[in-house]
Amino acid sequence: MAAIRYGIAGTPVEHSLSPLLTALVADHLGLNRSGNMLSMELLDVASIHDALAWGYAGAVPSPIDWVYTQAVFGKFRTKALLEKAIKAAASVEVEDPHLTTDSPLLAEHSPLPLNGLPTRMFNEEIWVNLTAPLKHQLDSSAVMCLDDSMATKSVNALRWDGKGWWCCGVDGEGILSVLLHHGIDPKQHVLGLVGGGGAARSTASVWARNGGRIHPLKSKRVLESGPWDESLTEEEPDVIVDFDGTWEGGGDMLVLNATYQPMDGDYDARIESLIGPSLNGRWMLAAQHLACWSQLWAPEMAQQLPSLPLLLTRLVEAELMLAHYA
Repeated sequence: MAAIRYGIAGTPVEHSLSPLLTALVADHLGLNRSGNMLSMELLDVASIHDALAWGYAGAVPSPIDWVYTQAVFGKFRTKALLEKAIKAAASVEVEDPHLTTDSPLLAEHSPLPLNGLPTRMFNEEIWVNLTAPLKHQLDSSAVMCLDDSMATKSVNALRWDGKGWWCCGVDGEGILSVLLHHGIDPKQHVLGLVGGGGAARSTASVWARNGGRIHPLKSKRVLESGPWDESLTEEEPDVIVDFDGTWEGGGDMLVLNATYQPMDGDYDARIESLIGPSLNGRWMLAAQHLACWSQLWAPEMAQQLPSLPLLLTRLVEAELMLAHYA
């Protein structure tokens, strides 16, 4: 059995880039140089109970094809292509200059460490990312929650350390990292929020906790009452985070889209698609993964993680390699 079993659970998940990002970070840290160090699976499930059952039993409910290889995830073709993609990405040592910034905000921001997480003591662990519709389903005293994500129904990361389950929600921390990287300071800018689901609630919680104000905008789902209530405002937003994919505003305002689709084109075209003012959802996904590693999965390695622009650059290179074979 692999030392670390990773799964992305929800439905649909066949389009998810989370396994690729997990593999890229693991390679950067030198954790997957051995075939028995990290195993990954897609879990197409609609119930948190089925996701936890996979953790205990290890059986995939129903193997599915991965969009980026057009083959069953976990089987030979997908494994072989993933290895090629990771090798291609590893050759990139410097982040693409188009993705860098001169903003000092991200460097100045240090998330508070989660309280109560044990140090690594076991050889076998289970790591899980949750996506829709599972983020609001976890409500169990058998799982130790390290932040307010269970109360706000926004859990998106789990860890079994060999003794017990731990969880947190890092969507909001990922969003904050992206906006800080682009020079958006919560204390100085109003956040326009489109959406009311788990990721939106996580974002509202983190933004408010860091002194920011939030303007909920028209969306498919209303933002419920929560610890962010006193931070709500009717002031015009300076930046938009769109979880619905429905924001139609134009101009030069920075808009971070939560969704993403498979990319087309050569390297330059793919990098171009990541540049604002309308930001591809890969920004959020990559930042959220870095937060998973630094906050829950391997906080002892937080200082060794790749930068957000470097991880995105390597992601583009890896996706480009996969596109040659898919």
